[in-house]
Amino acid sequence: MSPARAQTGAPTALLERAMDILGCFGPMHQALNLTELSELTKLPVSTVHRIIGTLVEGGFLIKGSDRKYRVGTRLWTIAQHAPLSDRLRESALPTLARLYEETGENVTLAVLDRGQALYVDRIVGERSVPTISRAGGHLPLHTTGVGKVLLAFQPEEMIEKYLARPLAKPTLNSVTDPDALRAELAEVRARGYSVTRQEMTAGSGSIAVPIRSQGRVVAAVGVIVHMARLNESRLVASLKNAAESITRELELARQQ
Repeated sequence: MSPARAQTGAPTALLERAMDILGCFGPMHQALNLTELSELTKLPVSTVHRIIGTLVEGGFLIKGSDRKYRVGTRLWTIAQHAPLSDRLRESALPTLARLYEETGENVTLAVLDRGQALYVDRIVGERSVPTISRAGGHLPLHTTGVGKVLLAFQPEEMIEKYLARPLAKPTLNSVTDPDALRAELAEVRARGYSVTRQEMTAGSGSIAVPIRSQGRVVAAVGVIVHMARLNESRLVASLKNAAESITRELELARQQ
């Protein structure tokens, strides 16, 4: 137990542990048993079992017949009331649908969340290239189109902090050299969009542009395409039009 945690009261410590448990679930860990949760949180199995019982009772987790736990609908219900969900997703959805109809490619909408790209929404179709992104999932900033846009427009201090930590390398094409990434992020800021080529998954690339609200970048919209269909000029034009449309909708929603 950390010194900071040891000094907190019992209710606060229990809440922190519950958050640790809930934080274990994600795209790579959608179903976990007690032992796995204990290993991931570094909490005793008995402690995990006791806290999970409360989370299950409250609907935050559910227990399957395989004795594994999964995220419950209570969390999803609460998340729908977040300002991010209420304003950004609702404002962007019509534009995302039009962008998909225009391009026929995977369309993604993401925001910055705890040093990662959080995929708020996505639209896929039969022609779209398979991807590992999913609504509600997180992916690295430096290997995704939307992520590079979100990182590029952060304060320099935040960028340097991100580049100083170990960077995942999902493919051989993933850029992990800090100097190379600094140069790439500067280029993203200068031209107003990002391009990745097989940096997250082999065979696919992505292009993304920033979405601004009240003068700052609040999200990124992008497309993920097969490398053979990565037409930079055509896709950038469509994405910039989409970003401008979403910005207008956000401003209208803010005024209501």
